[in-house]
Order: sequence, then C-alpha cells, then structure tokens
Amino acid sequence: MPSILHRHAAAAAAAAALLGAATLLSGCGTLDVPRADNYPATGQKKARAVHHWDVLAGDVAGRVAEKIASWPEGEYPLYVTVPDNSSFNQGFLKLLKVHLLNRGVAVSTVPTAVELEVQTQLVQHESGSPRGLPVPMAGTIIGTGVGVWRDWAVHYSDRTLLPGVATALGVGAGVALDMAQLYTQGAAAGGPTRTEVLITSTLKSHDRYLAGTADLYYIERADAVLYQPALPPAPPPATPVKTWRVVAP
Repeated sequence: MPSILHRHAAAAAAAAALLGAATLLSGCGTLDVPRADNYPATGQKKARAVHHWDVLAGDVAGRVAEKIASWPEGEYPLYVTVPDNSSFNQGFLKLLKVHLLNRGVAVSTVPTAVELEVQTQLVQHESGSPRGLPVPMAGTIIGTGVGVWRDWAVHYSDRTLLPGVATALGVGAGVALDMAQLYTQGAAAGGPTRTEVLITSTLKSHDRYLAGTADLYYIERADAVLYQPALPPAPPPATPVKTWRVVAP
C-alpha cells in the first residue's frame, strides 16, 4: 500500500498538470482584442436605512458649513430645495435642515439669494450581476466536503491520525476563506448591487455655482421606489350619468 507521502506527491503532481493544461488552454483561447480590466478595488457604501440618510445629511451639512464659514454670520441664509416628493428627498430635506441649523447655518423658509439644491439620480444597470461573487459560506461547505473525503479515504483506512482531523482542517480553511471574502467583496453588507443612487448638492446664487458635493450609494433594487417621485393619487371614478328615454304616448 502506498504511503501517505506518496499519495500527497501524486495528488500534487496531478494538480500541477491540471493547472498547466488550464493555463495553456486559456492562452490559446485569447481573442485579438483588448481585455476587460477592472478598476482598482474600492469601497462604496450601501444605503439600507433612514439612519444612513441621516449620516449623509450630517456629512453634507458639515461640508456646506465648512465652505461658507468665511461668510458673515446669518447674512446669507440658505434656501434648501429638492426636486420632487420622493420618500428619500422629503426625508433628506428635513434631516439636512436640522443638521445645518445644528451647525449654526441660517436656513430660510422662503427663497433667498443663496439656494442649496439637492438632486437625486437613480441608476439601474440592466446587465447581469458581476461574475465571481462569493456564494455565502461556499468555502466552508467545500472545505467540509474535502475534509470528510480525506478522513474517509486516508485516516479511516490506516488509522494514522485521529478521525476528523482533516475535516476540522478543511472547515477551518473554508471559514477563513469565507471571512476573507466577506471583508474584501462586501458580502457582509449584502454585496454590490446593480442599482445605485447619485446624490448631489449644489450651492448657487442667481446664475453662479458656488460649491457642491456628490455622493454615490448602492441600494437594493426593491428600494428604488424610495428614490422615485410618488405617483399622484388616482382620479375618482367618474359619476355615471343617468339618461331617460322619452316615449311618446
């Protein structure tokens, strides 16, 4: 019966051969066109609660207050506007006013010479989800399966190690892989989505833009309705008109 070292050596040789064949095949299948490269890894927040709107409103208010810090105090009150009555715009308008006031910024209830205009753009990508996203706990599942197979094929056959050692090692490696994917690919936050929202705020006076901010967020597709204008109420049903037919005597 071959030793455990011989088995490991044979398995390693087979894996190396498969990797070399895959590399050769991938090289032969390359098209004569520029390849698609990804941008360097970055992070983007996902808005999933009103609290996240409040955090954004506080951040925008802080940046606006910083930009107008040199203005004479209270001389140029801001008139804050949003374009429509979507749930987000109405909630964000209230939160932003409160944060501005808390930072000592004068806010007007009527139009003034300086307007802080908030705009929201919903972006829904129609292409499919990016390939290569992690399946939740896939590494743990695979590690468990590999470990159980190794326990059965090796450790139970000659009893060289305690039963379950390979399973424990496989599960541990799988958990470590899954935790790394949760961190690097954002799966712990629900993963990236194909629906995003762009939120801009511009400070303007008459025909001049004075300053601005821009923020990008992932949102769940089901939450897109929160960023769209509310539909007007349906008109009441028409009252039926009664008619009478006059019959000659």
